[in-house]
Amino acid sequence: MTKPKESRPKSKPILKSLWFLGGTVTIASLAVMWVSYSFLSKNGAPEDEAGFNVYQYHFAMIAENTDTSFWNDVYEGTVERAAEYGAYVEQPGEGLSVRLSVEDAINMAIYEEVDGIFLRPAEGPGIQAMIDKAVDRGIPVITMEKDIPDSRRQGFVGINDYFLGQEYGKRILKIAGGDTGLVTVLVPGASFNETSRSWFRQGLSNTVKSDAIRFDFRIIRDDKGLNNAEEVIHGMAAGYMECPDIIICLDEVITQTTYQILREWEPAKQVTVIGSSVSDTIAEGIAQGYIDSTITIDPAAMGRMSVDAMMTYKRHHMVSYYTEVNTRLIDHDSVGEYGKEEEDGGEGHREK
Repeated sequence: MTKPKESRPKSKPILKSLWFLGGTVTIASLAVMWVSYSFLSKNGAPEDEAGFNVYQYHFAMIAENTDTSFWNDVYEGTVERAAEYGAYVEQPGEGLSVRLSVEDAINMAIYEEVDGIFLRPAEGPGIQAMIDKAVDRGIPVITMEKDIPDSRRQGFVGINDYFLGQEYGKRILKIAGGDTGLVTVLVPGASFNETSRSWFRQGLSNTVKSDAIRFDFRIIRDDKGLNNAEEVIHGMAAGYMECPDIIICLDEVITQTTYQILREWEPAKQVTVIGSSVSDTIAEGIAQGYIDSTITIDPAAMGRMSVDAMMTYKRHHMVSYYTEVNTRLIDHDSVGEYGKEEEDGGEGHREK
């Protein structure tokens, strides 16, 4: 078994991070030290005689957008499982006044000499190089939800894009009528690169084998949390583009944006929406009939499985190349269960 690390002051990772950022961080960002201190105190690690938390592993969890309810659930699942192994998980740069890019966050994790990185890869050619850089420094990387298969990452936990396309195809076959002609797919450009779109399209088309149904892929751009999904959907409403019979939304933000616009659009309920992920807003849209269903993976389970994969590698220097997280479809018949699970603390939502 790996020898436990010596006790360290709770604020050390953040202090090193602030030194790394240098002049780019304002004095106000020192408040993040308190965030780190509070988090470590709650992470369940035993204390030594000096009162410092003793931990065996220090992991970094990195994603481009950490503000969604889906990612919050992923983080919770990761933290809870890590505590069982005597480890804590931090999100580099969390609490700073300026959000770090994924590349900068990976560099910070490397500088802190973390024991492993959980990464939800962002779009861009530099991410593969950053993964390989971390691995070169002896830091294993587990990708989550999206994969960079050509990188040197140790394992991937999620569902691959081909299988995801199949899941959406199955739902289309179930709800499509004889007059269904056009399915518009709203693809988040930041998380679905050309390879991802190609695999998703193959899974979708190989499942929906109908000459009558056409697919129109629309790339949704993201600019620091703002996207052009509203512009695209208003274009449908105004007749600037063909109005589809079914809209597929491939992330939480696009799904919520589509629902909010459709509530004010007169023919909205004639358009069937299949969303992604689940949140209170999406559940509301399903209950009101503006969203047919949403396809999601269990976020907390993905977090727990990622920690298990990391610990398998840490202990045995090998891990499964791909660990699949099951998908779950939430529709009008099952959305009430989601609400009950939230009231019960989410345990039913998180366990398969």
